[in-house]
Amino acid sequence: MKHKLTISRVKKHLGDGMPTNVIPEKSTELEWFRQLSDENPHPVLRISSDGQLLYFNQASLALLRLSDADPTQPLSPEWKKLARDGFEHHKMRTVELEFSERFFSLTLSPVVEQGYVNVYGFDITDRMTAENYLLDHNNILGNLVAGKPFQEILDELSRKVEKHSTGMMCSILIMDQSKKFLCYGSAPSLPAEYTKKTSKVFLGPKQGSCGTAAFLKCLIVAEDISCDPRWEKHKDLPLTFGLRACWSAPILDFEGEVLGTFASYYTQPRKPSPAEIQLIKTSANFAALTIQNYNAQNKLKNYAEELKRSNNDLKDFAHIASHDLQEPLRKISIFSDRLKSAQSQLSEQHLNDLSRMGSAAQRMQALISDLLQLSQVTAKGQPFQKVNLAEIASEVIEDLDVQILQTRGEVKQSFLPTIDADPFQMRQLLQNLIGNALKYHKTDQPPTVYLSSQSSENNEDWDISVQDNGIELDEKFSEKIFIPLERLHGRSAYEGTGIGLAICKKIVSRHGGKISVNSQLGEGSKFTVTLPKRQPDAS
Repeated sequence: MKHKLTISRVKKHLGDGMPTNVIPEKSTELEWFRQLSDENPHPVLRISSDGQLLYFNQASLALLRLSDADPTQPLSPEWKKLARDGFEHHKMRTVELEFSERFFSLTLSPVVEQGYVNVYGFDITDRMTAENYLLDHNNILGNLVAGKPFQEILDELSRKVEKHSTGMMCSILIMDQSKKFLCYGSAPSLPAEYTKKTSKVFLGPKQGSCGTAAFLKCLIVAEDISCDPRWEKHKDLPLTFGLRACWSAPILDFEGEVLGTFASYYTQPRKPSPAEIQLIKTSANFAALTIQNYNAQNKLKNYAEELKRSNNDLKDFAHIASHDLQEPLRKISIFSDRLKSAQSQLSEQHLNDLSRMGSAAQRMQALISDLLQLSQVTAKGQPFQKVNLAEIASEVIEDLDVQILQTRGEVKQSFLPTIDADPFQMRQLLQNLIGNALKYHKTDQPPTVYLSSQSSENNEDWDISVQDNGIELDEKFSEKIFIPLERLHGRSAYEGTGIGLAICKKIVSRHGGKISVNSQLGEGSKFTVTLPKRQPDAS
């Protein structure tokens, strides 16, 4: 049977704390050291170079006991090695050691000429616990960023928290989608049969620790389940499995809505310390991050699936637009032309009606064709490659030669760069922008279009401009014109479907750029397309 060590008991064995080899003239110095050290609340020891304990103060008893050292017996080889190493270094140094789950910082101060080492100790358990706790939670955050499985993160969080409180068994309950009950997300140390029989925990003021914590949105501490009123209807089951105490904190999202609960069980009635309360609350916050991240990933996954379905619907529409809708329009045009061929048998009104019917069919065909192009910008885009915009622009200008001649217009081209892009879509982009500039010209002035470019301020993009001297655009419509089917002018004034600029915007967006327009009275309009110089997936 071990006896509690005290200074008086040890002095009887050590001759009042003075070893027999201490010479008398040094006794005053040792007495002074003893008096000073006894007042120190931290461990202070003196060990000879050959490992004999020459002195220790009252505060050292806990340290010696934790290291399984008996002051009445020769020191253990570990202590002797520690003293010898400190002596051989010939200078003060500090080491950090763990004794029976307590951490100490030991400063070794050798007195070479006297042949001993003074040891000054500090209990740093709280600091080390905080550091380890912070490291554990940093690991949890790292796992979140790395995208580890949800269940793995929850179980790791439970196990890491359990390390910081002896006998703790953690559980993480998650709110069901119905918002009516909690179900287990993690409980790695609780008896499996207990978790099986408590698979649903309903919310309410007397639904144990977790059900009450979720209901009231506050920490619930049941120091003794057997007599806690919140466990009155449910205590038999936990008591059967030897569970006597349960503390539970609600897991809340950023808006204060309950996501679940974080609880700790013990096999003995227990009241939490302030540090343990903080541990549970902090762990609940980390659980909230984990659950919210999981929910966000699920939403993103569902969104991706919905987007995939939407894209499939868009492909179906493209098929219908390119085949099923076009065919009846072609038949309308054919029969309209056949009827026109019998002009002598038709009245002027009938001929006018046929002409209007044919024009409507042509507009419908053009609209379907443009909508088909809009739907295929992303679906049928080509891989990015090096594209010389100057060459593309020259080819587009040549293709628009008839329109330029009809309007007596002019297209001027200065430097245009080579970028990573889809060559076909760059042709679509420039053809729409230049074509619009030629189309929306003033009635009393031939159109003049200027193509130019300059490097952006960040030196990572090109600003490509298409400027004209045509009709002005009210700035309040600068965003509206990029919406499909939006027209600022009637069909009688200018032909078109109102989809060209929407196609431009979609092309630019696919390339990670942006498009804008500026217009001033008397100066026409200027469209600016900002495109990256390089694309990460360009070939």
